[in-house]
Amino acid sequence: MGTNDTVPENHGFLDGCYLHGDAYNGAATLVSFHFVRFILFTVMFTIAGPCFYRLVAAFFDLERDFKSVVDHYNDVTNGLIYTYIVFTLGNYAHTFDWVMAAFYFAGILAYSALVEVPFLRVSLPSWRRWSKGAWAVNLIGLALVLAAAGFHIRWAYGAGFLAWYLPLFLLATATVLSTIPAKSLHHYCVDNRPNGLGIERRARKAALVLFTRSDAGQNTEQRVLAMQLRARSQEYAASRRAKPAGSSSSPESSSDLLAHKPAADQYNADDGEAISMHVINKRHSSSHGHCEDDIQSSDGELNNTNAIPLNMPPEPCKQKHEIIEERLKRLHYLNVPPSGTLPLFRYRLHLHHWQIFYILAFFTRFDKLASRACAGIVLGIVTQGSAAYGYDAMMECRQ
Repeated sequence: MGTNDTVPENHGFLDGCYLHGDAYNGAATLVSFHFVRFILFTVMFTIAGPCFYRLVAAFFDLERDFKSVVDHYNDVTNGLIYTYIVFTLGNYAHTFDWVMAAFYFAGILAYSALVEVPFLRVSLPSWRRWSKGAWAVNLIGLALVLAAAGFHIRWAYGAGFLAWYLPLFLLATATVLSTIPAKSLHHYCVDNRPNGLGIERRARKAALVLFTRSDAGQNTEQRVLAMQLRARSQEYAASRRAKPAGSSSSPESSSDLLAHKPAADQYNADDGEAISMHVINKRHSSSHGHCEDDIQSSDGELNNTNAIPLNMPPEPCKQKHEIIEERLKRLHYLNVPPSGTLPLFRYRLHLHHWQIFYILAFFTRFDKLASRACAGIVLGIVTQGSAAYGYDAMMECRQ
């Protein structure tokens, strides 16, 4: 432990993860926590701030969405998650004080008044239709953010962790840019893959291939009979196709005579040589898991019209394939009806202002009056957005 570390007077539960006393009061510390300050920060960010905005918005009839009790409850639960993350990683265990709280409520009021200006009622997706006034105000705001960023970069350099400060900022902003390839991939699936990427479908198919019996729905006697009938039919059809014209007067071997018997006689024959046993064995082996595309006769004319029209059960391999394809049509998704299509819709990127300023709130981490004021303002803007509209996602569905 360094000489500059602050050692708690006792090592109780509430003191376990607190202050790193350096020249910049913990700005270069990734994680910090203080239980009492966390409770105060949470009450301000998830309860007091949103209630303050909703009351002001109701008093002045400001722009906002209607929210039920459940909506407010969901905002609080989401706010607890966002609060804990930004408090522990944003160094608010060291910097949170009354100055920040004052600028926090001032930020709520200022931004609420700003967005009520008629030509500023715009969103980022509609930037092509912005008026000159909207462009001017937004560019001024961007300039102020860049100026504040310059001071914070200077303080990070003085604290000796600029090599971490800038890359982490770029990593945080990359979460916004990551929506571009995600949206492109999703739209590719909408246009070309109505069943999605197919990863889950392939995994399920692999399981069905391994564990679905090719003889499902048939008992042993039916399977043997079906294979024998199929083999005899194929042998008889092949012999008829191979028999030349006028060959009835040519001498034939006893096996050929048996093979060329009419169907009724051949099926009553007891001679095992009349049946192509290797075909039967091949079918039998296929029914135990080796389903291949070899169910046709050697000349590829199993379905030829010269074949004997028998009403036989389907081939085991074909039956297994049909069972697998049928089960793949009924993948179990709770949000998809049994006979419905996957809910694939097109999306658009809509970056909300609360998301932008929430990212900035991680980097206003210095024990400077200006940094505390900036932290309060950006947190106030975050609260205005979440209290007015909710914690919306970056991508909006456009059905």
